[in-house]
Amino acid sequence: MARWRPYLLCLLGVAALTFPFLWLQLQPNFTDNTIQTVWAPDHGLQFFGDLLPVFLIALLIWLGVRANRYWSLSDAIARTAAWQGADKTWSRYWAWIAMPLVLAGTFGFGPSNLTLMTDVGIYMVLALGLNITVGMTGLLVLGYAGFYAFGAYFFAITQQHGFFPWWIAAPLAFPLGGLMGYLLGLPCLRLRGDYLAIVTLGFAEAFRETIRNLDFTGGAQGLSIDIGNKLRGFAGLSHQQVAYVVVALILFLTVFFVQRLYHSPIGRAWIAIRENEVAASSVGVPVVQMKLFAFSLSAAIAAVAGVLSGASDGFVSPTLCQFDQSIRILAMVILGGLGNSYGVMLGAAILFLVPEYLKRVSMLQDSAFFTSLPDFLRASFLHLADYQFLLFGAVMVIMMLYRPQGLLGSTRRKEEILNQ
Repeated sequence: MARWRPYLLCLLGVAALTFPFLWLQLQPNFTDNTIQTVWAPDHGLQFFGDLLPVFLIALLIWLGVRANRYWSLSDAIARTAAWQGADKTWSRYWAWIAMPLVLAGTFGFGPSNLTLMTDVGIYMVLALGLNITVGMTGLLVLGYAGFYAFGAYFFAITQQHGFFPWWIAAPLAFPLGGLMGYLLGLPCLRLRGDYLAIVTLGFAEAFRETIRNLDFTGGAQGLSIDIGNKLRGFAGLSHQQVAYVVVALILFLTVFFVQRLYHSPIGRAWIAIRENEVAASSVGVPVVQMKLFAFSLSAAIAAVAGVLSGASDGFVSPTLCQFDQSIRILAMVILGGLGNSYGVMLGAAILFLVPEYLKRVSMLQDSAFFTSLPDFLRASFLHLADYQFLLFGAVMVIMMLYRPQGLLGSTRRKEEILNQ
């Protein structure tokens, strides 16, 4: 009984918090101008009915985990020679295998899916940049979207006055974004933990309010980018295909660059600072300089991602640096695995693609698959997009409880988190 007590208490707490919203309903009485609270069981049943596919998927996952524990399926597969050979091949030549697969998608996807995959690649670049500060160096940053918006607005403003294509703006945005990160970090990186997070959050909010109130930034409406300065099609490729290829190439260059740094003395210094800043300083690691370098490099990568976003979409607005944007990128890093480059890319893909595909489910309501489903199950699938933030919160809570190191995080990182 003691084992299940925390779960029962959690369920009771959730039920108490959600009871007024699920099972009660406000009903106005126009005769005496009052509002009454009435019992509405249909509303609560409809809510849980809409989540029926989620419960079914969770049940299947639970059954799979129990079956794996009972028969040790994963251990048996890992011991096979074919799996071990494939694992060695992938670890040595992952870039040469993945690059043709990614580029092959240029010709296999439709225009809408290509745009979706391009956006995923941009968020992967952002997650890789934030992973340098949060995952490798241990600096909590809550205003990362500010550097992302800086790169996008830098490209949008400069191209308003002449021909300023993306292939010139992106190389320039890298040092300018790094300089902006350096200037912000110079007075702030002596702070730690929550204090540093608050400072970076204040920077992003101040930057957003600034561009909202300036005329040359377009105000709250944003700026449109001239079609001649966007990513244009050539050699028989469409605009979406070119954007996809460019983002894929920059993504692979970013992965290569970050991984080389991670396994260099600079990366070792970052890890030492993350593990114990005082101990790192005592053995001669220049803590402030390494923090500044990590902060600058992270901001530079975000600025390049901003240029890619503006050149791909053709429009920039202050929504690029909203607070929820920063939290979304941070959640991608945490979900994938702090300090793991491949993990944060996986987290970015999951947290971006799942909500997008949930939105697209409603477009399939006339398909043969959906018409063959029972009415209550079809309605549940069509309403899943309405509960994407609920599902997102539940997934993050479960991850922090059972796998705090992330999807591809190491066991050592889990021990660090649990023993802090």
